[in-house]
Amino acid sequence: MNEIAKKKHGGSRIGAGRKKTTAKRYGFNAPEDVCTILEKVDDKTSFICEAILKLGKDKGLL
Repeated sequence: MNEIAKKKHGGSRIGAGRKKTTAKRYGFNAPEDVCTILEKVDDKTSFICEAILKLGKDKGLL
């Protein structure tokens, strides 16, 4: 009984599992005039991020 029992099923593997990201998901209620703009944009995520970064830079937040 001093033998080490080997597990018969898998175990941890290098590179397995979901990769970590630095992104965080946000949700907001957009007014009608904002919705009309966002509906015309193909990549909404990039558009919103670019707009926030530009406004943040203009207001001295960056």
